[in-house]
Amino acid sequence: MKRKTDRHENSATDSFADGFAKIEVQEGVLWGSQTQRSLLNFDIGRQRFDSVFIDALVHIKRASAKANLASGVLSSEYCVAIQFACDEVLKGKHSDQFPLRVWQTGSGTQTNMNVNEVIASLANRYLMKSRQVQTPDTKPAIHPNDHVNMSQSSNDVFPSAMHIVVAQLSHHSLLPAIERLELELATKQTEFEGIYTVGRTHLMDAIPLAAGAIFSAYCSQLKSAKVAIEESLREVYQLALGGTAVGSGANAPVGFGKQAVALLAKKYQQPFVQNPNLYAGVSGEDALLRFSGATKQLAAALFKMANDFRLLGSGPRCGLNEWRLPANEPGSSIMPGKVNPTQCEALSMVCLQVFGNDHTVSLAASNGHLQLNTYRPVIIYNIIESVALLTDVMISFSEKCVHNLKLNRTQIDDNMRNGLSIITLLAPTLGYEVAAKIVREADQNNLSLSCAAETLGLYSQIEFESMLAEHLIVDDREGV
Repeated sequence: MKRKTDRHENSATDSFADGFAKIEVQEGVLWGSQTQRSLLNFDIGRQRFDSVFIDALVHIKRASAKANLASGVLSSEYCVAIQFACDEVLKGKHSDQFPLRVWQTGSGTQTNMNVNEVIASLANRYLMKSRQVQTPDTKPAIHPNDHVNMSQSSNDVFPSAMHIVVAQLSHHSLLPAIERLELELATKQTEFEGIYTVGRTHLMDAIPLAAGAIFSAYCSQLKSAKVAIEESLREVYQLALGGTAVGSGANAPVGFGKQAVALLAKKYQQPFVQNPNLYAGVSGEDALLRFSGATKQLAAALFKMANDFRLLGSGPRCGLNEWRLPANEPGSSIMPGKVNPTQCEALSMVCLQVFGNDHTVSLAASNGHLQLNTYRPVIIYNIIESVALLTDVMISFSEKCVHNLKLNRTQIDDNMRNGLSIITLLAPTLGYEVAAKIVREADQNNLSLSCAAETLGLYSQIEFESMLAEHLIVDDREGV
């Protein structure tokens, strides 16, 4: 069934002169005409904004009502009603009332108005109950634009919500997931510290190193990515609220933005401040561009790690076979006993998605024209997806791959005995030419280095092995 928008329970009516023909709104919903028009005009894809983003918008409406009350432009009765409505939404009771797609106007106006309309409807129900008015023809008191959106614009509300969500997800999801993976890697670093393995550069044999050193590199890369994310958040904490349409603050009371942002900072326990240049806050999205770049840095480190794990775990008979990756599930529907590096593959696929998302964010942040970036819905959609994917995949990789990783000592020891590049550690003692001569002899005649040195009459096998062992200990202590 359809119903007219001038029913009392829905405050979003077409009775005001907006220049558009009347539209019928679905029966039993809390939204109004602008949301309904968006459903008709933007039936594009199936992607919707996550509830965490809707909640951020609602928190902004709640804080704005309190700031407007403090500024003397909103009555106490209306402020209480709007706050009650916001709290109802934040309890998750009306999640089905936010059906709009991501693919809409670039300022996010439709989603902002969807939130305004739902809050206005709930606030008017509250007013009717408190005033004990039950007449269906009662005109709505609280208007979605005039009261819920008072002192605001989609142009400053939407980017403020974007920044709030990114800060929240970073602190409560992304950064803890990085720390969890870093802890697992650090544990392996300690566990494998005294085990020497063949190093490789260009996929060719290089000088040996402690297996723990490999994990120390992963930990360091993760720490650097974490620092990049934390540093990028400094500007994410800056909110555009109070800038209204173009950053000038038109139609907002003096001090409104700072008051509202202070309330949001207290609510979220985050160091939110008003952007020192509201024109920049409305027209650009440099802060989230930098944040997205930091997620790309994290994804690059994780991608390299995933590839290392599956290379070193390749086999079990015809690959490198130095690492024993956990066998979590069968790897093939046709080859019995086959086990694949599935966690590595999932991790690498997520990283590719993050690379693509960052590219989209880069293009979106560099566009927009004049006083407004008009790509904000796609920016926040991609960033939320990247953060969610990275969070989940790091937890999965930590639990289902790193935690139960083992070393194949037999294969590692064989490789150490047969490796040739280890002679690099003796080059300062032997001289480059003598060292190269021993390597050539060993390679051409399929000998160990010590056998080759003895065959050439340079050192006995015992002397040569003793020199190698001594240099391994010294060089590892010095961090080589």
